[in-house]
Amino acid sequence: MNEHQTLMMEYYELWGRMDDVYDHWAKARGISYTELLFLYTLWETDRPITQRDLCQRWHLPKQTVNSILHALAKREIVVFKESTQDHRRKEILLTTQGMRLAQTVIRELQTHELEVIQTIGISSMRAMLKETKRFLDAFEEVKP
Repeated sequence: MNEHQTLMMEYYELWGRMDDVYDHWAKARGISYTELLFLYTLWETDRPITQRDLCQRWHLPKQTVNSILHALAKREIVVFKESTQDHRRKEILLTTQGMRLAQTVIRELQTHELEVIQTIGISSMRAMLKETKRFLDAFEEVKP
């Protein structure tokens, strides 16, 4: 294996570990990783969110988002409301139970993430984000 392949294998390993770390963290709180992402989005956004918004934000297929949202609705964590701007779309809202869950889980996550950032240092965090963005920008520029 050449150096490029070795570097990419290490990148894939870290990418997978990132997903695993958050998945494990979410499951320890009784939710899936994707449910955590949706709760985070609904909790942190001050505008109406639609299924399309979640698909675009998290780069997930419509069917996946739909299934997860209906599972959350069945557990009375979210409800659907007809959009006032486009009657064909439904806005997704946290229920009272969903707000309590999101508040607890998201605040705990943010506290944990803050501790991690303090451990590695803010300059290391900024450098990681800068270089990850640079890699992704370059990847998008190179046409297959």
